[in-house]
Amino acid sequence: MGATSEIEARPSTGARWFVVATVGLSAVLVAGGAWINAQVPAAVALQPVAVSAPIPEQTLDARAAIATDRLAAAAGVSLAALAEQAAGPRANPADAEAPVVAGAAAATEQYAAQLEELSRAEEAAAAQLAMTEEEVKQAEAAREEAAEDLAKEEAAAAAQVDAAIDAAIAAAQAQTAYTTITGGGGALGGAIPEGRQTSTSEVLGLVQGAFPANQVGNAMAVARCESGHANRVGRTNANGTRDFGIFQINDGGTIQAGLRAIGVPYDDISDARAKALDPALNVRMARAIWDARGWQPWVCAAKLKIVAGLYQRAPGPMAGKYDEYGRAL
Repeated sequence: MGATSEIEARPSTGARWFVVATVGLSAVLVAGGAWINAQVPAAVALQPVAVSAPIPEQTLDARAAIATDRLAAAAGVSLAALAEQAAGPRANPADAEAPVVAGAAAATEQYAAQLEELSRAEEAAAAQLAMTEEEVKQAEAAREEAAEDLAKEEAAAAAQVDAAIDAAIAAAQAQTAYTTITGGGGALGGAIPEGRQTSTSEVLGLVQGAFPANQVGNAMAVARCESGHANRVGRTNANGTRDFGIFQINDGGTIQAGLRAIGVPYDDISDARAKALDPALNVRMARAIWDARGWQPWVCAAKLKIVAGLYQRAPGPMAGKYDEYGRAL
């Protein structure tokens, strides 16, 4: 009984080891702390940590007010105004751009309308150009057709002139068969005088003094064709008559009528012929004949197309188309 109580009174082996370990760990901690304290300077280890005193609320409000004033001055508006602007309704950028967009749309529509109008104008111009080209072609065709018709008419007129001349010659020849030839003057008797020489410039001066200005070219052309502007006596015609002077006026009655028209008397056929060979009187008689009958009596007027046909008074296609020397223009 006694031995058992002593054993129970002693601590167990595990307890002893726990105590030993605890003591050892404490010693190690103490030693380590001493070593760390030895490594850190005493001033640092012992300097107390400064603790800032709390800032009063009034100071914070004052600082906030100062910051607010500086911000307002920099922005030019107060924070209250900024707050009101922020709180108010915000403008829609699309609303601000709406007039610009509408203007651009209107300009686009106007430009499109102008383009359409320009297109219509171009189409009209192209149609007009095509029409003009067609008209030119038609006019050219009409001109060619008219030229062909004129050539045919001229050929027919020339044939008519030739036929009329042939008929006149035949008639004169037939009449000659019944004409009695008397004296050196042919069928009409009397002497055949000779005229003096003339020049184109002399004839032109006489014609300009006797005929209207618009007939000078025609007169010079007829005189050139009839006599070559020479004061000569023509060959005996088929009926026995002859033509005298610059305009080859016939002595079968035309010279006599011409002298009476200009008021120049004559004694007989020979005197009438002599006066017809006076260049000035010959031109004056030609003017008197023209006043009464136009260019109808002259065959050369038909040949030169100054009249429409042989022994016709109507103007021909070449009337007025000769220069002052009788040359075709």
